[in-house]
Amino acid sequence: MSIRRVFSKWKKTRNLQSSSLKRYIPETAIFNYDRLGEMLTRHKMVYVKPDKGTHGNGVMRVKQHSGTSFELREGVSTQTLNSLDSLHAAIKTRIGKRMYLVQKGIHMMTHRGRKFDLRVLVQKNLDNKWESMSILGRKAAAHKIVTNVSNGGKMETLSKLLHSRLNDASIRRLGRELEQLGVSTGRELSRTYKGLKELGIDIALDKSMHPWILEVNTNPAIYVYRTFDPRAYRRIFRNAKAYGRFGQK
Repeated sequence: MSIRRVFSKWKKTRNLQSSSLKRYIPETAIFNYDRLGEMLTRHKMVYVKPDKGTHGNGVMRVKQHSGTSFELREGVSTQTLNSLDSLHAAIKTRIGKRMYLVQKGIHMMTHRGRKFDLRVLVQKNLDNKWESMSILGRKAAAHKIVTNVSNGGKMETLSKLLHSRLNDASIRRLGRELEQLGVSTGRELSRTYKGLKELGIDIALDKSMHPWILEVNTNPAIYVYRTFDPRAYRRIFRNAKAYGRFGQK
């Protein structure tokens, strides 16, 4: 059984930007000099990321300070540039001819001083309907701008990340909202891309608890749930086996 994979972040983002889910999508565009300048003027912080790539590799963050001073961050290194021309040149040196995107920066919530986002895993279940299986929190390693576990991020539960801000009932309510957002994302993308079976949806919460879909992965890792959420993992594995993930080469 064939499982559809869509590796271009731009294709998936463009689809969601033109859907009923657009209020959850940060402004995103194909990276070039003009888009970089325009979005920095509006948002003061943007992320520059490869159209195709995984594990947070190649992601950069740009902050505009007073006047025309810019801070470019990649990994744990920071560079200060004093004009848009020099900033653009520094980014182009890193990306070459590869297609990159520029995305409005979301001021993520933090837990004990570390930024975090959430991975909502959704699958087609045994009834061939989209279902949210688990919500995994990912807390960034010290001084990192990405939260991926492969880049030193740490897995946490939603409850642990939010217990200092919300009571138990509010956390459960937010969890249900995120689960529904995951299901809606699956339904929306599968209208265009037939054959999708599983999605890993990366969601950031801003300071007002509004969820923002940063990107959608159509080939999400599932083995991390074996230790993080064993009960969910059994159902995740069952679904994946049924739709043929482990039968593919």
